[in-house]
Amino acid sequence: MSRRGRRSCDYDAYLADWDLSIPAEAVVRALNNAGTTHGSPEGLARFLLRAESVGSSKIEGLEAAARSLAQAEAAIALGGDANDRVSIEVIGNIAAMESAVEFATGVDPIELDDLLSFHCTLMDSSPTPEIGGVVRKGQNWIGGNSFNPCNATFVPPPHEYLDDLLTDLLDYVNGDEHSPLVQAAVAHAQFERLHPFADSNGRAGRALIHVVLRRRGLAPTFVPPISLVLAMWSDDYVNGLMTFRHLSEPDSAERSAAAGEWLRMFATATSRACRDAEAYSQDIKRITALWRSKVGRARANCSTDLLLRVLPGAPIVTVESASKLIGRSKARTTEAVNALAEAGVLRQRNVGRQRYRVFEATEVLDLFTSLERALASPTGNTRSDRPVRHVHQRPEKS
Repeated sequence: MSRRGRRSCDYDAYLADWDLSIPAEAVVRALNNAGTTHGSPEGLARFLLRAESVGSSKIEGLEAAARSLAQAEAAIALGGDANDRVSIEVIGNIAAMESAVEFATGVDPIELDDLLSFHCTLMDSSPTPEIGGVVRKGQNWIGGNSFNPCNATFVPPPHEYLDDLLTDLLDYVNGDEHSPLVQAAVAHAQFERLHPFADSNGRAGRALIHVVLRRRGLAPTFVPPISLVLAMWSDDYVNGLMTFRHLSEPDSAERSAAAGEWLRMFATATSRACRDAEAYSQDIKRITALWRSKVGRARANCSTDLLLRVLPGAPIVTVESASKLIGRSKARTTEAVNALAEAGVLRQRNVGRQRYRVFEATEVLDLFTSLERALASPTGNTRSDRPVRHVHQRPEKS
């Protein structure tokens, strides 16, 4: 060796730790970090979770107008009857989503009984509550007719395999083999492949997405309303799930490509959901600023201040429900409600046959109405950030 070749030097040895994640995860993390500085973080969190539940219900054909939904909630909270059957089922979905994400915050690992409990909450307000939390004991299918699965679009595994398959799925959910968003996408797709319940598999499976995101710490505070986007991109959503139903050999390029197509679609929907959530965040910030200008100075953590913070996620309240939301006495809450009504923030209405007295935040209801219009708009399914479709199949209800 020459003298130059023997000269000492500094060099780098490869010992890199690679965190395999996808860019959409950074968008979810940014939403949660930015949202914590929002003027009404409690209200924003409830608004986004409510929006996610409404979108998930929409995919199943359950559509309830914002005012009808909120009025039904108020009537039920007061011990009365809500005649709107669809609103009652959507309320059940909201309760199940709340239960799922709250549970995921403090419990590890998640057991089968937990999954069954989520489904019970979901089915409590349905016409068939008796099937809630019951793993099916027979064959089901999607599409075709109710007589046999011969012309079905999809036939899930026979029921005798479900115990082992659900155990395998929950082992995956409780692990960290993949990054959080990849794990949520795979867990949801696999749950829909199993179709373990007689009804409401779609809504239960979409709740599982947020169980994973909350459990893994990617979305500790704010639920990205992914189902809102999936509702607008329903064809892409169903096609992605059908593509994930790979029929090739486990280690084949075709199987990897099929999984990649689903992950790409799911990541794109998540990114879009976070951008929509940021837009809703700015709308809520504008609304709450308007409210505070009407009310004037409100001492921090007084009943009026607390109520202003939670109203974005509870657009119709009673004195009783508001008292529970802000953790103040009925007398203090009555003072706050009356103050907001006098300032024009809340408007008194009478709902139901019993003419219950409720108070509505009109601006928030209008924001939910614009959300509904976006879901119903054909242009919502042709956005430029939408993934390219390769398969064309209409969604079917089981």
